[in-house]
Amino acid sequence: MKNKWMILTGFAAGVLVSGLVPILILMTGAMNVGADVKPGLIERTLAPWARDLSVKRHAPKEKDPYGSDPAVIAVGFDHYRKNCVMCHGAPGVADTEVAKGLNPRAPSLAKGEDETPDGELFWVIKHGLRMTPLPAFGSTHTDEEIWKIVAFVRHLSDLTSQERDSLRAANSVRDR
Repeated sequence: MKNKWMILTGFAAGVLVSGLVPILILMTGAMNVGADVKPGLIERTLAPWARDLSVKRHAPKEKDPYGSDPAVIAVGFDHYRKNCVMCHGAPGVADTEVAKGLNPRAPSLAKGEDETPDGELFWVIKHGLRMTPLPAFGSTHTDEEIWKIVAFVRHLSDLTSQERDSLRAANSVRDR
């Protein structure tokens, strides 16, 4: 009986210490949260894992209802140019100073580099992601506008030279 209580006490102490040590480390301010510091192993592994599971659970499973309609892509392009290119860039468009300073870096959204399902991309644009610079656009954009941004993101790998020039111009104005 004594061994049983020793095992239970040891287990409870282990659980308590496992929970308290990280809290104590955080309370000391020892963890550097500067954007110019590489994240630690736990942050690099647990945060993306938790983010991906959460997005998969909450995102709609539907595909973009607008597809590749040129009129839809034009609307999505306008929103992307105003709100997204400064951080996410585009093929053939140089990074802005803002994009270079992000940690974590904003992912490239061009085809082949981003295999995120449409519903997950919609959800992330609408709700944003905590602890990243990505805001929730659902408070300033309708669902229809967000789906049109998704349609444009799917078009990124096929930018026309005119679209690329317009995105470059938008970024060069921001970098002044």
